[in-house]
Amino acid sequence: MKMIKLKIALIAMAILLLNIPSFAQEVFCKVSGNISGLDKAAKITISRNRTSSIPVKTTVTKINGDFSFTLPAIMFNELYDLKVEGARGTANFIAEKGTVKITGEKERIYLAVVKGTPENDHWNNYQKFSQEQSKQNNHLTMNADKFTEEERIAIFNKVQQRQENYTDSLVQNYPKSVVALYIAKIPLMMMKHDQIDSLLTVFKPGFAKHPYYLAMKTRADILRKVAPGAIAPDFTVIKPDGTSKISLSSFRGKYVLLDFWASWCVPCREENIHTKTIYQKFNPAGLEVISFSLDSDIKAWRDALKQDGLIWHNASDLVGGTRSPVAKNYGIDGIPALWLIDPTGKIIAEGIRGETLEALLESIFSKNKGE
Repeated sequence: MKMIKLKIALIAMAILLLNIPSFAQEVFCKVSGNISGLDKAAKITISRNRTSSIPVKTTVTKINGDFSFTLPAIMFNELYDLKVEGARGTANFIAEKGTVKITGEKERIYLAVVKGTPENDHWNNYQKFSQEQSKQNNHLTMNADKFTEEERIAIFNKVQQRQENYTDSLVQNYPKSVVALYIAKIPLMMMKHDQIDSLLTVFKPGFAKHPYYLAMKTRADILRKVAPGAIAPDFTVIKPDGTSKISLSSFRGKYVLLDFWASWCVPCREENIHTKTIYQKFNPAGLEVISFSLDSDIKAWRDALKQDGLIWHNASDLVGGTRSPVAKNYGIDGIPALWLIDPTGKIIAEGIRGETLEALLESIFSKNKGE
């Protein structure tokens, strides 16, 4: 009996000893620092940057502002927001193996210094660069009357070029850096699919499953489906009467100007004036216009149609804004947004307006008339 108990004890000890290395080898990101300007202990919440307001970690500072917490390896390689109770803005840091040091003031937490690990050193350098860029932009805004329009444009372009050069340099020199990936993703909504594709080739394969990479790939895939040469995604939605249906595919055989707008969009309402001119000039030649409203209020939609005199085809799913399934299919992140579609349903052009659009339509219909 004693021998059996001894064997059980030895087995239990062996299991314990086998598990000790796994605990010792577990990797964490330790985040510590100090927030000055506090008059009492303050709650700190950590959440994923710009993706969720739900905290992934909460802790509390000491009265003197010191704080410390850890994040597991499963949370590595993402940017996090650190929010201090009572403070405006957030400090940002990258979770990775090692110790991250954050020091800042309660009143200007967004200017906190973050360092201690390779990625956070990259991030801190980028923050310094961004702050300098902001100073130049603010100086230009506050002293606009001291410059001619040409000078303002030249200064603005120079600042923008510096931003592009900084990003390009970081991406090319540090293709394995999550900070480089994050910064490359910032202008995502202003990029065409081929620009996004080009960036993704730099970061693949190391980041092929990273959420930042996947967000960029998803955006590129959507834009590819609504680029010139692609067949415009079909839709079947309602007309202003609230019951009748309208489908894009029912206009096959005709040229279609598909214009996304909304009653609450001031630039869209102004653009309706030009759309009316286009319609009156080219509808007799065979151009159809479909104004797709991203309103959610049918009364507001109808009132705007009457006020602006939109006498052509009108459509909406009344979901509202970019939540609209049709808007999502077209990758819309801002309006007005326009597509010109040929009789086969193929997209001819996207985003063109004014004289450029009119010249293209002149070319199309003069050629058709000649035939």
